[in-house]
Amino acid sequence: MKKVEKCFWGLCLLVFVAAAQAVPLMDSGTFFVSSGKPQVNETLIRSGKNNNGQIAFVGYTTFDLSDIAGKAAEGGISLSGNLKVFQGKPSGLIVEFLGTYGDGALNLTSGAEWSATEAVASQPVSPKGNTFVVQMGLPADELVSRYAVFRFRNEQKASQWDLSSITLSLADATATPAAQKTAEPSRNPMETAELYAKMVPAEKELDPDWVKSLTERGHPLDAAIRGSKKDDSLKYIGMPVGGIACGSLIIDGAGQLYAWDIFGAQPKGIINQDVKLPDGYLGFKNGLRKTIRIHDGANFMNPPTVDKFPPPVKSGFALKVKGGSEFAMDSRDWKTVEFEGQWPVGNVTYKDSDSPVSVQLAAYSPFIPLNVEDSKLPATVMAYTLVNNSSEPVSVEFDGWLDLPGKNAKLQAESYKDATGFSLDVPKAGKNKGGSMGLTVVGAAKPVQRNGANALRVSEKLAPGESKIIPFLITWRFSHDAYTKKFSNSSAVAAYVAGNYDRLSSNTLRWAKTWNDTSLPQWFIDRAMAPASTMQTANLQYAGERLWGWEGIGAGSGTCTHVWGYAQAMARLFPSLERNLREVTDFGLYQMKDGGVPFRPSRDKTKVAIDGQCGTVLRSYREHQMSADQEFLKRNWPSIKKAVNYLIEFDKNDDAYDGLLDGEQHNTLDAEWYGKVHVLCSLYLATLRAGEEMAIDMGDTKFQKLCRDTYDMGSKNIEKLFNGEYYIQIEDPNHADAIGVGPGVYIDQVYGQFWANQVGLGRLYNEEHIRSALNAIWRYNYLSDVGPFREVFKKGRFYAWEGDGGLIMCSWPHGGITEKQREFWTFGYFNEVMSGFEHQVAAHMIAERDPELLTKGLAIMRTIHDRYAPAKRNPYNEIEFSDFYARAMASYGSFLAACGFTYNGPEGVIGFDPVIHPENFRAPFTAAEGWGTFSQTVGADEMKAELAVNWGKLKLQTIDLNPLDLNVSGVDVTYDGKVLKAKWIKSETGVSVELDAPVSIAAGKAMNVVLK
Repeated sequence: MKKVEKCFWGLCLLVFVAAAQAVPLMDSGTFFVSSGKPQVNETLIRSGKNNNGQIAFVGYTTFDLSDIAGKAAEGGISLSGNLKVFQGKPSGLIVEFLGTYGDGALNLTSGAEWSATEAVASQPVSPKGNTFVVQMGLPADELVSRYAVFRFRNEQKASQWDLSSITLSLADATATPAAQKTAEPSRNPMETAELYAKMVPAEKELDPDWVKSLTERGHPLDAAIRGSKKDDSLKYIGMPVGGIACGSLIIDGAGQLYAWDIFGAQPKGIINQDVKLPDGYLGFKNGLRKTIRIHDGANFMNPPTVDKFPPPVKSGFALKVKGGSEFAMDSRDWKTVEFEGQWPVGNVTYKDSDSPVSVQLAAYSPFIPLNVEDSKLPATVMAYTLVNNSSEPVSVEFDGWLDLPGKNAKLQAESYKDATGFSLDVPKAGKNKGGSMGLTVVGAAKPVQRNGANALRVSEKLAPGESKIIPFLITWRFSHDAYTKKFSNSSAVAAYVAGNYDRLSSNTLRWAKTWNDTSLPQWFIDRAMAPASTMQTANLQYAGERLWGWEGIGAGSGTCTHVWGYAQAMARLFPSLERNLREVTDFGLYQMKDGGVPFRPSRDKTKVAIDGQCGTVLRSYREHQMSADQEFLKRNWPSIKKAVNYLIEFDKNDDAYDGLLDGEQHNTLDAEWYGKVHVLCSLYLATLRAGEEMAIDMGDTKFQKLCRDTYDMGSKNIEKLFNGEYYIQIEDPNHADAIGVGPGVYIDQVYGQFWANQVGLGRLYNEEHIRSALNAIWRYNYLSDVGPFREVFKKGRFYAWEGDGGLIMCSWPHGGITEKQREFWTFGYFNEVMSGFEHQVAAHMIAERDPELLTKGLAIMRTIHDRYAPAKRNPYNEIEFSDFYARAMASYGSFLAACGFTYNGPEGVIGFDPVIHPENFRAPFTAAEGWGTFSQTVGADEMKAELAVNWGKLKLQTIDLNPLDLNVSGVDVTYDGKVLKAKWIKSETGVSVELDAPVSIAAGKAMNVVLK
């Protein structure tokens, strides 16, 4: 008998890998060994009540072979036991022999090598179940190892099982061990703690040049959203170029249009696909899903391209130089193609030594912050600028075409003032309700045919050095309520856009220029804005006058309060849209009598999520601040007050009225948590402060006092959740089986302070402890490469992968995971990387104004940016539970934090306290009625600041500034050539400049302030 040591160690590895296909062996403790009868991990074999129905059954049993070691195994083994199916319709039970370990090795007498596939047996079962017997051959003639490991799993549909009284027979011998021990298996928390310490290194070893680029505009590593044919970084780019809530129309880096979800159907993602699950990984809901769906990150793992998913609409553009070649406007015909994203404008440049004419494309839908009506047009502008780079005159033809193969569309010529076009009437088909779409040129054009497609041709003669713009318009009219009342067909849309082209175009381009006119690094300004493109996808919808949105396209209905509660971009760019959500939906249609606001009002009209409830109040305060007057707050104060009071009553009805929350608390991780949950208590405190401030504005002194008194209790008591390094969840012993994070390092543990920063509520509780918690999140959750981590922690969806950095949702560096927690399908969330949560933490770190936390916050944000680099995947599509996920719009919060921006429209207060190069700072701003550019310089003797309004107007009476170390003794304020009376007052963060009377700064004008 020959011992094969190499085979033994290989077997150990195979045992680990095989077990990890469900839950990683080292991570989970999924099986254990004890003297006596085989020990079955009941927490895996019979699922808990909160597992939401069907799961993938996976159970492990380890047999102690001490009494039968050395027995012949030629006849194989026999396993028998009682089987009960609690739920589901299983098709069979699969038993797998995973190997042996312990004292001795796997001995081979025949020389056959061990193979897991040879040690698998399947047993048919009925839905009711009964006893079972499985015969299984082994790839060895004799077992001398002490322990043998078997895995039991259902063959197809997931179910809940109970396996008990399992016995193992080997040849003629039966394992008849001693009495079973009553002690539970070892759950030494350090086993997990050591694993987290190994997989999440404390030292991040960031590249110094990369760190420097975080704050230096123009640094060689300042990675703007750009793509080039040269390095094959064009194909994954997918910038939305349609109107707000008008469906999805996307342009790639070479200027090709795809997705085309404009026909009124309800799509799942921009492209609906399933992707193969990587080997060894457990699919969503404990294996219920066998592939990666759109909801789980399919378009992250396999980013869509025009070549992979040819669009349903036949469209394109081409340049033909007279006497020369034709060049299609994509990446194939041009030697140089480069993309620069300045959303909402996508700029593509085409050059070729064989063409005397180069072309520059500006693609966009009219997008003018604060002007909703002109920003929700079902129209895409494809404005091509032709440049004659030669020394001779050049005659050119430029074609654009549009067709709908297989749609039975009817062609109709159209007549417009100063424009030429045609439309296609599209009949109803399936979910598509029918409508029309068209192609128009602003200017003169000739209708032609190109390969069976309807086209428009523009002929031009360009003098040497001359350039001309040819604006093409793609317009549509289907069943989107965003525009159906305004336009009867696509031709009406084209007539409106063409007739107002100069105004719409100039204001859109003015915004793009304003946003990018900044001293902040380009990568930062690009990443802060990129997720806002979600507004121009099928994520947003109108139902009549009611605005609503998915979580991600086609996933998570009802403008889910706990997801949209993170988003900041839409409220700052189009505050009226967020006011619509508050007044029409939250408080108008769905608020309950007790003040609760259902978190998915379209689907479940009674279920309240605590984080969503808090977020609804905090968003209301933000919407008040982004209003020009107090009318929004006056109209909605009774409803807002009820929403705050719902939480206070929740506090009073739990274990103790102490300013903290207990009891059953549903939240954004799709489960009920119990006890004192740090993130929810933190949000509650921010909500109480917002309630207090709004009560002050409304003169409601009684409610103001209630909010303040409750807040005062909570701001002290929340320190009971601080463990000396970070905040933890104090779990409810009466719900020991519930999911939660307990002593884990959770990404959102101080989320309330993020919100307090966004709306100027000040410090909520202990500054030192909050900063310590943020540093702990960095230390224990940040990974420069999540690949090795996910190789061990395999549960979870795919929003970061090998080579991607990220901030994992939760870690347990000091142990504390229970086996019951692992059982929940939602436990997989904790291993995931989700950008919306990361943006929240990044914004908070930046707002702390601590140099180390500033670097860490920027590093987290830059890590997201690098994860979505054009060479890897679409930089505009941050994915979580489907494409263009709403939570990612928290990214705008980092921009506000970097600017130190504060604003209160009704009070006429605006403030800036930048954290990145404040000595020479420039950045855009938006307010209730206008937007523009703020700039400041701070020297040894004076500080100069300018507020320039580029669109609309800005009403103000107070400007808050931080003159750094300048010893201020006076102030000068000028506007429109006049000196304004003003005084300066020292504040907590610097200086408040107060004007004697309110001033309205008009578009095209600026106010200048000098502190000296």
